[in-house]
Amino acid sequence: MKPEWLDTKEYPFESNFLELEAGKMHYIDEGQGSPIVMIHGTPSWSFLYRNLIKILKKNHRCIAMDLIGFGLSDKPEDWSYKPRAHADNFEKLMEHLQLKDITLLVHDFGAPIGLAYAIKHPQNVKNIVMLNTWTWSLARHQKLSKASKYLVGPLGKFLYNKLNTTNSAAVSELFDEETKLPKSIQQQYVQALGNPEDRVGTLACARELVGVSKWYDELWQDRKKIQDIPTLILWGERDKHVKIEALQTWKEFFHECYVIHFEDSGHFLQEENADEVACFVHNFIKEEQKKKEPAHLHS
Repeated sequence: MKPEWLDTKEYPFESNFLELEAGKMHYIDEGQGSPIVMIHGTPSWSFLYRNLIKILKKNHRCIAMDLIGFGLSDKPEDWSYKPRAHADNFEKLMEHLQLKDITLLVHDFGAPIGLAYAIKHPQNVKNIVMLNTWTWSLARHQKLSKASKYLVGPLGKFLYNKLNTTNSAAVSELFDEETKLPKSIQQQYVQALGNPEDRVGTLACARELVGVSKWYDELWQDRKKIQDIPTLILWGERDKHVKIEALQTWKEFFHECYVIHFEDSGHFLQEENADEVACFVHNFIKEEQKKKEPAHLHS
């Protein structure tokens, strides 16, 4: 059953659910071809990828799930919501779908969850696409104010607003004026956060995602396992939440790394530049595939 508030014209996908210990995890699985697996951050859900999927599913199999606590997935109150637990759930989805040779597309807090899988199963990940994100301990971010010293990313503003105001105000703040997101679209994010009694999980998730420096550090120490995976980075330069220094860290990290700058865009390229992002992703996958094919096929 799709909720009444869901705009099925904007999000015309079939819903799938995987039964997990934590509850039902919702995901969409559209199109055919080489698989692209998309992971959202906080406080968004697979709706963020709808316009990419509409384009990319013509040539690729597109999978996007809602993390537990988000979107159309269950929002249990008594679950841990630690990123390690989200990463375990993601791994279970990958096992369930038996996917190989995936292109992993991550954004915001989706990166630690997705890259944890890539570090554990590098043989299954053939490409990585990153949009405005990071995957290292946030404990050393000295510049942040005392109130938000353990909060980075859209999460900082979101969480503090959410403690004192409505879901609607929090989402408006996140998708600020630069995104020019219509109110009807913003409502799809607001409604997906659930009723006030459902918010406990999302709030817990927000806190847990930043309170786990040790886990981030462990991931970062294992990063060599994925350094050789070809990576495309698409970066909105007007991002007020994830600073440009993070991009520099990624550029120095990956051995084969292509960077596309979006000078006039912010944190949510999927909303602001879906057509261009989809085109870059498709071409990147195609070019990487060509490199692996025998030379005589291109002569």
